[in-house]
Amino acid sequence: MKKTFAALALLALASACASSGSSGPRTDWSCAEGRAFSLRYNAQGAAEVFAAGRTYTLPQVQSGSGARYSDGAVEYWEHSGEATLNGAFGGPYANCRRG
Repeated sequence: MKKTFAALALLALASACASSGSSGPRTDWSCAEGRAFSLRYNAQGAAEVFAAGRTYTLPQVQSGSGARYSDGAVEYWEHSGEATLNGAFGGPYANCRRG
């Protein structure tokens, strides 16, 4: 019984860790006040943002210019080579540049 439970627990853990599709390369951003975050785009076109030990999956939203992604609470916006990340833990992430 214990072996069956352990096997099922491992299977559940493995499936939770499995990716739901391929993702693009990760881009690192350095921001004002020593803050930093990184992101990549998943197969569904959403931005997966990694900031202060947390991960946010942000769908693309309509924008007048630049790339903008938001889940209603957290927003990533890239425009003219700079980025901002609002609402994420550890922020604010302002005046961010690649690298």
